[in-house]
Amino acid sequence: MNSTLAILLFSALVVVQARNIRWSAEDNASQEPSPSPSHSHPHSVNWPCDVGHFPEAYILMHKVDKRLERVDNESIKERIGNYAVSQLRQCILDGQMDVHCVRRSIGFTMSFIHHQMSQANGV
Repeated sequence: MNSTLAILLFSALVVVQARNIRWSAEDNASQEPSPSPSHSHPHSVNWPCDVGHFPEAYILMHKVDKRLERVDNESIKERIGNYAVSQLRQCILDGQMDVHCVRRSIGFTMSFIHHQMSQANGV
């Protein structure tokens, strides 16, 4: 009888601890990171922090960075960068980046890059 009671008590404590750990992990995941000057963002320096700190934006930023590596004209690079940043800023709603909006923006941005490159090449 005493051993059964001890096992039940121990099991209840384990369940309570597991629930507390899970809730604590969910609370930590839902908290936004506090911006600090020493915190380095994982994004490229080509991107402003207001769009660069959203992981949802990384796919578009990566694609644009790769395309910009092949562009020699600084004016075109700046236009493309500004266009991509404006697309990403339109995808921020209530402090969150809409991943579906970012995916749609990839096509628009790649089309814009193609258009800029065609104009530069006189096509």
